[in-house]
Amino acid sequence: MFDNLKNKVKIISEIHPQHHGNMSELKRMILQSKIAGANYVKLQLYDSLRLFGNNERKYLEINEKELEDIKFYCDTVGIEVFCSIFSSEKINWCEKLNFNLYKIASRSITDKQLCDKILSLNKTVLISLGMYDWENKGFPYTNNSNIKYLYCISKYPTKLDEIKMPNFHNKEFHGYSDHTIGISACVYAISRGAEYIEKHFTTNKSFNIITEQAHVCSMDFDDLRKIREIADSISLIKSSLV
Repeated sequence: MFDNLKNKVKIISEIHPQHHGNMSELKRMILQSKIAGANYVKLQLYDSLRLFGNNERKYLEINEKELEDIKFYCDTVGIEVFCSIFSSEKINWCEKLNFNLYKIASRSITDKQLCDKILSLNKTVLISLGMYDWENKGFPYTNNSNIKYLYCISKYPTKLDEIKMPNFHNKEFHGYSDHTIGISACVYAISRGAEYIEKHFTTNKSFNIITEQAHVCSMDFDDLRKIREIADSISLIKSSLV
């Protein structure tokens, strides 16, 4: 019944960097995300030295062959994969694999060459605004119907009282990228009309690894399943009111 909902919320399970750079763990997280009800899994494609100025996250990098393997695995289990892109050459990797969706992280918004290349593909592009002063500068790219902006606070973890959750029905924001502990903020965003919910996924919230800082504010299998059930219930109620 829920699969046919017109306003079904799309849940993105971000499994990077919580996979520890281990492909077996990454695939286990993909399968858990699929079973628990995620629509997408998301990775990050970057060069650690170029993006962070050091090689502390080198072990988390995904190469082209690994990405091909991940795409094949996602196709096999029936879940769509896409990536946050931090350099132009990584776009070519995704295009070879026929990705339908891209993510521009808030730290990359000022990289106009990168953003223009991604937007020129004429595919759906999610853009987080957590590190961008959209309240004073406005939205960075206009007149492009392929863009879906995500409200976000780039802090790990984000406190609930730091959130100024928008009303997603106004269509300026299409979704919410969450870094809080628990699922309350996600549920609240869904109740306010969020079309997309993005949250990091982990198999163990107690991991305390500096280069994998999102574990504490990630969702696990049970959290994801609860978000899916609540989102579908809210969508069902909304559908009955139409």
